[in-house]
Amino acid sequence: MEQRQLQFFVAVAEELSFTRAARRTHAVQSTVSASIRALERDLGAPLFKRTTTSVALTGAGKALLPEARRALDSLDQARAAVDGVREGITGSLRIGTLSGLTAVNLPALVRDFRERHPRVLLSLNVDSEGTDGLVGALRSGELDAAFVGLPKTNVPGLHVESIATFQPRLLVPASHPLAGRKCVSAAAVADEPFIDLPPGFCNRVHTDNDFRLAGIVRRIAIEVGDLSTIPGYVESGIGLALVPPLVAEAGARVVPVDLDPPAATWVLAVARSADVAPTRAAAAFLAMVDDHVVRRDRF
Repeated sequence: MEQRQLQFFVAVAEELSFTRAARRTHAVQSTVSASIRALERDLGAPLFKRTTTSVALTGAGKALLPEARRALDSLDQARAAVDGVREGITGSLRIGTLSGLTAVNLPALVRDFRERHPRVLLSLNVDSEGTDGLVGALRSGELDAAFVGLPKTNVPGLHVESIATFQPRLLVPASHPLAGRKCVSAAAVADEPFIDLPPGFCNRVHTDNDFRLAGIVRRIAIEVGDLSTIPGYVESGIGLALVPPLVAEAGARVVPVDLDPPAATWVLAVARSADVAPTRAAAAFLAMVDDHVVRRDRF
């Protein structure tokens, strides 16, 4: 199994196209195809399902992908160690993040990382399934690290470092009858429509659990993909929301009301696999996160 074969394999797996993989690796398509066939013969299993219109990973291909990525990263680390290049980190780095994240100055973090390690190919990913999707990608090796929202930091298979904690509370329109209340019970809003993130997102999971424990099934009026847009929808009168303090509230005519008993605390954290040591690129990125955390009580 040769390095170039693994490079071709990873490129095809990520692009799901032999043509795009050839362009990305600066090779001709016939060379990429021949290399993949040789790798499949060596492993004794097909790695891709090929049709005239699509390319997809087989079960064997999915199993090989995280190992191939780690092998290439290990080769980069070994080469850098031999060369003695102190800051010569290379390879790829895949970071997952939550939509609307403001507790970390991600643009500044990425900028500073790129300035220090310009030879690393860095990609940012927002999963359509929120924290659940990001956690799954970490466990499968598709991501090196991710910013996630969790109810606790003790998660099997993951190394989790808390960045900040937030206390969710009910957000209501300024004109709503509950706007003048200091706190309300879950029963008091049982018949109200709600605005929330899709299932799988941390805020949705926590809120569903809180109301389920109270014996209440909420009515979801609308699901949105970005937490920061919720205050605007609440202001419009579409429904209420249970959210941590948001920066976006400042520009909306909404009022926070405490829930009694309080909702579960919301933990924002950065996570990586606990089963595999981070690559040099991932370790360098994680070491820089704390310097870019925005110290405030709003998400």
